[in-house]
Amino acid sequence: MKRIVLGLITLFCIASLVGCSEQVKEVDGEFLLGQFGTDWKKETFYMVAPIEWTGKSPITLKSIEFVKDYPDSLTTYEEDGIKYEIFGAEPSRKTGLYDESYGRELKNINGLEINGEGKIVIKFSLGDVKVDNARRLKIKFDSVGKEVEKIVVWKTLELLTTETR
Repeated sequence: MKRIVLGLITLFCIASLVGCSEQVKEVDGEFLLGQFGTDWKKETFYMVAPIEWTGKSPITLKSIEFVKDYPDSLTTYEEDGIKYEIFGAEPSRKTGLYDESYGRELKNINGLEINGEGKIVIKFSLGDVKVDNARRLKIKFDSVGKEVEKIVVWKTLELLTTETR
């Protein structure tokens, strides 16, 4: 009886070790984005925002989208009051808000490499927007040959509103 129990314990230990070695390690690192606060207006404008990856290895962005009640994307312009497009930018770009005539070269976000700090450009067209603490960024990226998805809290997006204060 002791041999059977000892054998089962040994099998359990081996199975546990094999199971642990097969698990995909969580990607170490976080995305940090610059915060913006202003009186948002119902208009079209560009935001050049810093984005930082704190991981040790560089990553390659696949996509960034706004989500609410993950995994659902923001619904419609009529419901959320937000239209947007996200692009990559040279890390040397100056951070800030620019009007619709922003004529800088915009890069496709898919394939943009970030090694430490980078910049993204978001083209916003705002209608009636209310504060919504459920808004998040869903960032898909490649890290060491594996596609990863992270949900990122960005206070600027949560607090975005065109309501007068």
